[in-house]
Amino acid sequence: MLEASGSLMIKYFTCKGRDPSGAPLVRALFVEGGLVKTASGDMHPAVHRFAKSISPKSGKLYVLVNALGAGEYYGANINGDYFEEDELLNISDGRGHKSFLDAGVYRHHVNKDPEKSMGTVLVSEYNPKMHRVELIVEIDRKKAADLGHGDLVDKLDQGKNPAVSMGCKVPYDVCSICGHKSGTRADYCEHARNSMGKVLSDGRKVFVYNPRPRFFDISFVL
Repeated sequence: MLEASGSLMIKYFTCKGRDPSGAPLVRALFVEGGLVKTASGDMHPAVHRFAKSISPKSGKLYVLVNALGAGEYYGANINGDYFEEDELLNISDGRGHKSFLDAGVYRHHVNKDPEKSMGTVLVSEYNPKMHRVELIVEIDRKKAADLGHGDLVDKLDQGKNPAVSMGCKVPYDVCSICGHKSGTRADYCEHARNSMGKVLSDGRKVFVYNPRPRFFDISFVL
């Protein structure tokens, strides 16, 4: 999904709770009154250390989120958005994967009011082995319940893996076929407008590069 905001494009893209092999991509590190979950050996070392150092805190829920992967290794997402590894690693000027640290935690992208955020992002690291961004999110249980998201907390406590959707802002995107830069969806070239995600007869796939992303929203979605 894409919309415009001033001179920036706003994009939303969903990450399923599990990968095609069934491995969890979104999971509670530990649940209230329960045991600490075993961290994966494929996690970034800093994420692993932080996860092991967290002590259960009353009223808080900690969630590991594998937010997104570099396009060079995972390709474009279902919306046709491609995030290059260098762009995720470039954290200058408040962009790249570290911008997740300023993102709010919402439900279904109801993000216009920061008071609707039910938590914060404590850790954001780029895992060079897995070529992905890994986050640790802290959810305030009471605030989540007050906002009507008690069912989400229950699912996480039960070990379920709800999908998440990220929101980011980019100055423009770039067609993978013709290199056309678009500041809004109305500016899209023929490829991006009518053939997004398709593979052309010469083997090239239609998607758009997203330079200088600033991530501002992590939403749990159905």
